[in-house]
Amino acid sequence: MRIFLSFPSELESQADSIAQSLRNCDHDVFFSHDDLPPGDSFDARVEKAIESSDFMVFLISPESVTRGRYTLSELAFARTKWPNPSNRVLPVMMAPTPLDQVPTYLKAVTILEPQGSAAAETRAAVDRMLEAESAQSRGRSIMPFLALALASAVACTLTVKYATGILQYSFVDTGPAGGVTVLPGLIFGLVVATCNFIFGIRDRFQLALVVAITAAAWIAAFDASSVTLQSLSQYSRAVNTPADAAASLADATTEPAAEVRDTLSNNPFMGYLIGGVGGAVGGAITILGVILTNPGFRRLDGVVITWLAAIAAGTVYGAVVKFPDWLGWLVLFGVWQPAFLLAMARGFPRGTAQIPGWLGRITAPILAGSRTAR
Repeated sequence: MRIFLSFPSELESQADSIAQSLRNCDHDVFFSHDDLPPGDSFDARVEKAIESSDFMVFLISPESVTRGRYTLSELAFARTKWPNPSNRVLPVMMAPTPLDQVPTYLKAVTILEPQGSAAAETRAAVDRMLEAESAQSRGRSIMPFLALALASAVACTLTVKYATGILQYSFVDTGPAGGVTVLPGLIFGLVVATCNFIFGIRDRFQLALVVAITAAAWIAAFDASSVTLQSLSQYSRAVNTPADAAASLADATTEPAAEVRDTLSNNPFMGYLIGGVGGAVGGAITILGVILTNPGFRRLDGVVITWLAAIAAGTVYGAVVKFPDWLGWLVLFGVWQPAFLLAMARGFPRGTAQIPGWLGRITAPILAGSRTAR
């Protein structure tokens, strides 16, 4: 969890103890100027650091709430990010300060007044608030992500069926007819980028990068499945059908029938392997794109769950590949993309989602219905 620690210079030693206590619990703390992101002006760097944080600890003293101090500017940035400070901002009374001087924004939540070690009590209070936010997050609906995934699955199926020859590409097949349309990868890439946006990424280059990597993952998954199929087809053995064997016994002088060869690719269980390989490759590259563009996803449990979801979806596709082509693609996208996005959403830290206004307006009736049902 990324925490921004706001304090006046007079409280630097106490703030350092609190920062160390939080870091001992594996929190990433913005404590000094050296912790701020590089580039831009100082104001922009502070605002960007608060924008990328999940929580703020504000140390209250007469100096920190004095008009003109930069701590009040940091608090204004926090108020812009979190209009409601509940479970987002923890004010800590470090020195006796008249309440009428404390900003109303801070008085909207309970102010911690340490009785002993300020560092230990602040860390414990942060953990309690984060756990409360986590509990609330677990109760939130996943419908927005599921709706995005299902819409993407239908769109990808339509493009594979009706736009096969558009923007074809392959990393391994350089022939004129080789490759697969990149449109499904681009569509799903836009959906993954939207999820990244919901989870705090605002940089346009990073969002464009995740689209490009997801498109490349789709092509690589298709190529991996094709290469696996070709490799399995190279391993074959001669087989005699019962009719051929009977004919040979009846007339030994009969010319031998054309040799029938059986390949591993004809084994019904090989479809699972081929699809699983494609899912493993595509899922790994897509996960890499999310990790590169959103540090919040760098959690082993989220990565493993997401990758297993991709492999499972590819395996399911291998099981239904002999059905009508459109059905196979629909099953692939319909299983893979919802599973991937939901696993991706679960992999991010709890409470980091910020659904944009347009998406919130669309999903508000659904969310309200789910809360009423509970």
